[in-house]
Amino acid sequence: MKSLVRLAVGSLTVLSMGALSQAQEYVQTNLVSATSGVAPVTDPSLKDPWGLSRTSGSDWWSSNDDSGTATLYNGAGIKNPLVVTIPSTNPSVNPQGKPTGVIANGSTTDFQITPGKPAAFIFATLDGGIVAWNPNVLITKGQSAPSTNAVLMDRGAVGSVYTGITSNFINGQRFLYVANFSRSRIDVYNNAFQHVNLSEITTNEVAFNQDRSATTPALPFTDNEIPANFSPFNVASIGPDVVVTYGQLVEGVPVGQGGEGLGYVDVYSSSGQLLTRLEHVNQLNAPWGVALAPLDFGAFSHDLLIGQFGGGGTTPFAGTIAAFDLATGKFEGTLEDASGQPITIPGLWSLSPGNVAPANVDPSKSPAAEVYFTANDAGKGLFGYFSAVATQLTEGSNQ
Repeated sequence: MKSLVRLAVGSLTVLSMGALSQAQEYVQTNLVSATSGVAPVTDPSLKDPWGLSRTSGSDWWSSNDDSGTATLYNGAGIKNPLVVTIPSTNPSVNPQGKPTGVIANGSTTDFQITPGKPAAFIFATLDGGIVAWNPNVLITKGQSAPSTNAVLMDRGAVGSVYTGITSNFINGQRFLYVANFSRSRIDVYNNAFQHVNLSEITTNEVAFNQDRSATTPALPFTDNEIPANFSPFNVASIGPDVVVTYGQLVEGVPVGQGGEGLGYVDVYSSSGQLLTRLEHVNQLNAPWGVALAPLDFGAFSHDLLIGQFGGGGTTPFAGTIAAFDLATGKFEGTLEDASGQPITIPGLWSLSPGNVAPANVDPSKSPAAEVYFTANDAGKGLFGYFSAVATQLTEGSNQ
């Protein structure tokens, strides 16, 4: 499959038409919060929600680090009664699981928990675990499906801190990619949840400089232009490519250090070859959320959206969303509200576009023109979405 970055280059002129012809306002809509009075629905389990994922017709799954659970909501914020418990890698030390990233798995053969029962959703955990869930596995005695328990499938090396997860293909085979923040690397697992050495699977014979000229061979998922004290903070698949965000690593701290300009974002092939380095701008502040903007998202339609966790604090640009041209890696701007100020959500985590299916066949009520998010503002978990003001959509926004 051709790289999405290379395909975007060929469409650069088309995508640029009308995109900057006028200011575009965006609206934030809160759906669910862990505390009352913030959103229409209150759910105390929505504590420090990192990852957000769904299949094309399922509810949204939120992985909640502080409650050790996964909770489910439809696109309108209505809660599903199912709550899934995420296990700890070491219950005697940490009785509660610490889920971070989560992805849906649509394959019936890859990532089987037990024979014939593949994972429907797969989680990374802050204590270095890979966790999977199937509705018919580990059902609590006396209960019926769907199961309320996820299963620990593998532990990373001692001291591993898994802060993000995604999947992609190499030569037709599916792999998991996990951001190991504490060890400054991307860990890779095959479709049987076995840790593999990517260098033994594929050879990266050529690497590229930012100007696309060839340079010396590189190990998978390495970028010598990024300072050594920055570590992979999140991973996300955009088509056949893998986006890696980098946060500043501070010893003993499991999240990226907040601060203006403290972040980098690279786009790699699924085999770990560097394709594009996004422009390094001050707006990058412990970036974590990654999403390709949908077709009807106003001035930033088709752009790569990067959310700034910002260490969970209030440093400059923390909680904002930066847009980058996928073809060139150039910074395009930030999402702004009606007052022309950047939309800011403290503790911003996930970004994920709604469904590509028509609304009338989407049982989860997640329109394609919306970008959903999770955030953790001082322990107040939040789930909602962003949308472009429809009356300001410019020609070219729906290409």
